[in-house]
Amino acid sequence: MAAEEDGDGGPEQQQSPSPRWTLRVRALRRRRLGSGGLPRVDFLQILYENVVFYLLWVIESVVVLAKLCFFLRFGFRL
Repeated sequence: MAAEEDGDGGPEQQQSPSPRWTLRVRALRRRRLGSGGLPRVDFLQILYENVVFYLLWVIESVVVLAKLCFFLRFGFRL
């Protein structure tokens, strides 16, 4: 049988990925799945929680300020 040749004159071989490359791919997959190593961080969830926290903080501040102005204007005689 004649061996098939590729462009460089050598026989064409099915090259398997190097062991280092396979270990890197496995580590990335594990990290994405969240098992072992560093915990998976969901930046959208953190951003959402921060936005909600500060929005509620601003709303509460406005309500407290409105109550303070109301009681300063009309006094504590209801």
